[in-house]
Amino acid sequence: MITSKHTFVINTSIDNVWKYVEDIRGWASIFPGHQSCNIINENVSEWVIKVSAAGVTRTDTVQVCVEQWDGPERVNFVYSVDDLPVEGKGVYSARSVGAHETEVTLDICIIGSGPMTAMWEAIGAPLLPQFVKAFATKLKAEVERVAGVGTASAADTGFAIPMATGLVKSTFAALRIWIKNLFGWSPKTDTKD
Repeated sequence: MITSKHTFVINTSIDNVWKYVEDIRGWASIFPGHQSCNIINENVSEWVIKVSAAGVTRTDTVQVCVEQWDGPERVNFVYSVDDLPVEGKGVYSARSVGAHETEVTLDICIIGSGPMTAMWEAIGAPLLPQFVKAFATKLKAEVERVAGVGTASAADTGFAIPMATGLVKSTFAALRIWIKNLFGWSPKTDTKD
């Protein structure tokens, strides 16, 4: 299991933030690789995302289930990825810190299962904090744009650089675990008596 928590301030009222957050389509639309969002009911949606990494492109369906809509302060959700042994949960929480400022915290957890769990965790551990921060940056910019206090160019904030950096780090971590498991070997570390 890997987790990441990120807190940031959006420069508008908690009510304006909630106007954006209460529509799950808004969340899906800023998710990297977003292709579509199918609303099943008021709590369940399916997001189709296209992800490219290390020269491999795949399209996945992510089922997102909101377990608690407690606006404007809290949203609890769980998700799973079709055809992958990955699921997770998250919490969105917000509090007013001024008439035109809202503090938001995203707390995300990814749970891998099966024989590739160590690989998933090695790949995801350095990537998740960067992903959550990049998503938060995009959410902040988009809410501020919709509320009329931000610019369209700020809302175009991309995920490419943080995701590429995380991918390089996670690939090396995954290779290290693979080699260790394959040969029963791990790099020597100097120890002092």
